Amino acid sequence: MTDSLILVAIQLICIIVPFIIIIGIIGNSINIIVLTRSALYNHSCSRYFLALAGNNLFLSSAFLINRLLITGYQLDLTKISILSCKFIQYITGVCVVISPYFIVLASIDRYCASSKNIQRRKFSNIRITRWTLISVVILIGLYYINYLVLIDLRKDDSFGCAIRGDTIYKQIYPITQVMVFAIIPPCLMGFFGGMTIYNMKHIRFLPRVAVRYRRTENQLGRMLILQVGTYIVLTLPLSIAYLILVLPNSFKTTTKFQFMYLICQLFFYLSCVTAFIL
Repeated sequence: MTDSLILVAIQLICIIVPFIIIIGIIGNSINIIVLTRSALYNHSCSRYFLALAGNNLFLSSAFLINRLLITGYQLDLTKISILSCKFIQYITGVCVVISPYFIVLASIDRYCASSKNIQRRKFSNIRITRWTLISVVILIGLYYINYLVLIDLRKDDSFGCAIRGDTIYKQIYPITQVMVFAIIPPCLMGFFGGMTIYNMKHIRFLPRVAVRYRRTENQLGRMLILQVGTYIVLTLPLSIAYLILVLPNSFKTTTKFQFMYLICQLFFYLSCVTAFIL
């Protein structure tokens, strides 16, 4: 029973993840092509979706292939050397965390665009989009420099390429990761998504604009709300499971927990392709 549950989860990953990779690569590539068309490219929200599609294209290919090799075939590239350990974990860590913040930025943009306040609507423009995208990438990149320092590769335990909790800071840092990835983004998405829905219901009070442009803005708003809801549903289970693991408590991982953790990873992998499906 102990091994059978884990084997079932691994088999599911080996079967399902290749399909997610194929759909993710094709879907995000199509998204990039569609979002670079003039009808959408001139909308600030489209720039966030474009950045999200580009990042998800990387996650759907390099990241998921790496995870498939590790979980399904026990081929871990991070164990080749300390350099590959730090580099792969840093790049994948940054890219995984960036995706939800692109959605957060798009949520804020839709909130501003749908606002009755003229000054607030001015924040929804392409120039601000460029600066916010660059700023978020830089800030998250700087935050994850800790990874390059703290992560270590050891062959004398089962952790391999990972952060060991042998100092107080190394115990605290994973908890901050949970906050940065699993707590802050969903809260911001939920808040600005809810405010956007409220504004869209009162959009008749906004000054008249070009009908086609307004229709596109509304479509982007509805697409974003679906994206936010789907992302939270797919990533919340893994976030809770990871939070249980990193918090200092007496919880001991069981076979059932490991099985559920692997299944939660599958749901998380699906978040890389939801933008295309929506």
